[in-house]
Amino acid sequence: NADSPLSFLTAALSLLAEDPELYLSPPEAGERIEDDRFCLSIDSDRRAAGVCRLRLPDEPSRLEGVVAKILGLVNDVPRVVWNVGSSAQPPDLPARLLALGLRDPDPPLDPVCAAMILTTEPATVDSVVVRRIETLEDHLAGLEILLAADTWPADAAATMRAGAEAGFEARTRRGSGQWLACIDGTPLAWAATERASAGLFLAGGATLPGARGRGCYRALVRAR
Repeated sequence: NADSPLSFLTAALSLLAEDPELYLSPPEAGERIEDDRFCLSIDSDRRAAGVCRLRLPDEPSRLEGVVAKILGLVNDVPRVVWNVGSSAQPPDLPARLLALGLRDPDPPLDPVCAAMILTTEPATVDSVVVRRIETLEDHLAGLEILLAADTWPADAAATMRAGAEAGFEARTRRGSGQWLACIDGTPLAWAATERASAGLFLAGGATLPGARGRGCYRALVRAR
């Protein structure tokens, strides 16, 4: 039934999953620029930005003009991520952006990712205890899990550690959530959320390589 509450919820969550930055609260003291062609969010310190909800013209010179406008808005921002969702226009937009000089992201980010929506809770995991992060100590434990779960360049890891305390304070102010999953009292996995009008955006997670396959991430999804 297309008019059922669940259908409306699923549609709203699908939009959030594809273009989360459009529906999340704007970055604290940052900048958000929206029109019918794109949404651009820039952090307050202008060190990171995200582009999403791309609906660009098909005609090459007009498309190039919009891309040039966006690049001009972020020409001093060192890290800009373009999220090209499945509804982006024109359909071959990733190839066109690469031809205009954009490139695939550096590790550990992948050039292609998938988004999921959940309308029911996952099953419980009795062996895993999940606790919400309330202290800087737990925040730092979660950061180390994130860094150990993938191959991060040394400079990127150092930058994240250097900004950890400020990041924790900012998350606390805007009401973002973080959780740790523990087995026998040891934190083995971490996950985060951001609030949006349609629900919670599950904004990242990581499990230590030696702890995978034990239900830690499933427990974190259920908790969130």
